[in-house]
Amino acid sequence: MVSYVVVTILAALVGIVELIARYPDAPTDVVRRLPGCIYVALNATAGAVALLVIDEFGWTFGSAPDGATRIVQVAVAGLSAMAVLRSALFTVRVGKMDVAVGPNLLLAVVLAAADRAVDRNRANRRNAVVVQIMDSVDFDKAKKALTSYCLTLMQNVSREEQRAVSEEVKSLANSPDLNGTVKTLNLGLVLLNVVGEDVLRASVEALGGEIEPDGTST
Repeated sequence: MVSYVVVTILAALVGIVELIARYPDAPTDVVRRLPGCIYVALNATAGAVALLVIDEFGWTFGSAPDGATRIVQVAVAGLSAMAVLRSALFTVRVGKMDVAVGPNLLLAVVLAAADRAVDRNRANRRNAVVVQIMDSVDFDKAKKALTSYCLTLMQNVSREEQRAVSEEVKSLANSPDLNGTVKTLNLGLVLLNVVGEDVLRASVEALGGEIEPDGTST
C-alpha cells in the first residue's frame, strides 16, 4: 500500500513539473485551475496503474531480489506515467490530417483546457500590469534599449528565446497599421512573457527618461 501512495505522489509531481515548465510566467496559477488538477490526477492515476501492471506481471527490470527491486518498480511506474499518457494506439486519417488516437488524445484535450483557463484568468491581470508599467514608455526609444536591458538582466534566457523576442519586436516596429500606443503595449506583453512582471517593472524604472516620450522626463 505504501508503494502505491509513493508512486501516486511521484507521478503527480511529474505532472506538476511539466505544467510549471509549460507556464513559466504563471507556474502556480495553472496548478490551481481545474484542468491543471485533472492533468495532475491523470498522471497520478497512470502511475498507480503502471505499478499495478508491474505487480501483475512480476517485472523486476533486472534488479536484485531485495529491497532495491521495489524501489526500481516504484521509480519506473512513477516516472513512466507521462510516457503512458503520451502513447498512441493507432492513427486515423481525418481529412488531410493524421490524428493519433490513444491516451495522448485525452492529454491534449486536458492541456488545451488548461491553456484556456490560464489565459482567461491572466488576461485581465496582464492587461492591467502592462498598461501601468508601459504608461510612460515610447516604443521607438524602448524597442532596443528596454528589450536589451531586460534580456541582459536575465541569466537563463536561451539564445533561441532572445532571437524570438528580437524577431517579435522587429515585427512590431515594421507594422504600419499599429500606432505607437499599441506597439508599446505589445512590446510590454512580449517582454512580460519572458522576464515576468517584476523584472519588466524594474527595467522600465531603471531606464526612466531614456525610454520616455519627449517632454515627459523630469
